[in-house]
Amino acid sequence: MKKSLIALTLAALPVAAMADVTLYGTIKAGVEVSRTKTTEGNVSTKDRTATEIADFGSKIGFKGHEHLGNNLNAIWQVEQKASIAGTDSGFGTRESFIGLEGGFGKIRAGNLNTVLKDSGDNVNVWESSDANADVLQVSKIGRVENRQISVRYDSPVFAGFSGSVQYVPRDNANPKDNHTHAVKSRESYHAGLNYENSGFFAQYAGSFAKYADLNDDAERVAVGTAGSNPVKDYQVHRVVAGYDANNLYVSVAGQHEAAKNNDGSANNGKKHEQTQVAATAAYRLGNVTPRVSYAHGFKAKVNGEKDASTQYDQVIVGADYDFSKRTSALVSAGWLKEGKGVNKTEKTASMVGLRHKF
Repeated sequence: MKKSLIALTLAALPVAAMADVTLYGTIKAGVEVSRTKTTEGNVSTKDRTATEIADFGSKIGFKGHEHLGNNLNAIWQVEQKASIAGTDSGFGTRESFIGLEGGFGKIRAGNLNTVLKDSGDNVNVWESSDANADVLQVSKIGRVENRQISVRYDSPVFAGFSGSVQYVPRDNANPKDNHTHAVKSRESYHAGLNYENSGFFAQYAGSFAKYADLNDDAERVAVGTAGSNPVKDYQVHRVVAGYDANNLYVSVAGQHEAAKNNDGSANNGKKHEQTQVAATAAYRLGNVTPRVSYAHGFKAKVNGEKDASTQYDQVIVGADYDFSKRTSALVSAGWLKEGKGVNKTEKTASMVGLRHKF
């Protein structure tokens, strides 16, 4: 009898040791249909309709904590992509970190969402593959969102207010130059302020880098990336406000990006800037949640001159049907027009999918 009790106790030890570990994730995929129409002058061309099974950003993760006493916890998370298409590889490819949490708030280090990316949860509420994200998600305004190897502090909530600050060190922003420092630092600073009360919410998220590199879509890329454009005084400011209670969800967002050309050419010092806005509304009716989004990008200034090709309008409509708290059917359709006048591109896409959370 005594031996049986000892064996039972030993068998339970691994379970107890892992009691603070949570396995979680989301599997989401479906069928997408898309098409593009391009107009140049008086000539319009349409490509063939593409129909494909696509992953919508499935993920799997592990997270946990350990009580250290005095209201202090060690916290950690390792999260990675888990595409049903089998195209993702590696571990810790999504937000992964280790840190401490207590009455002071929490401080983490690792591959962290930037403050701008976290604010994106109230800007883009749609699902799709990466290939059609520009049509089926409010993603053009979200091109400034990413994850960075960084350190971040998040404050506790005081009377509905909370804040965050984040720093990306020089040698994490440009690891190929970490022992020579031949290239000017691409370190960046991020800050956010949040407020919530009785369903109402408001957010500010911002980012600044003295020097940065942008691709042709104005997305930050690593130093030395082919075709990248060096800039200085790169900054992004975003404000989001809305209401999320009583089955109603409404959000509006405005964002301004600015930088100066730093390529050493005759355009050196000239401004790049763009303003974008977006709005979303949804209302839950039983198990069904219909929603609609609209986004608009004003003409961007490139080297101080307005570029009509950067103006866009976008509309997305769709609905979710919840079979349970964890499983939902998804349907949506989107339209995106880029450019103006005789030179423009129109894209349409639709999708039907399924999402399961665990």
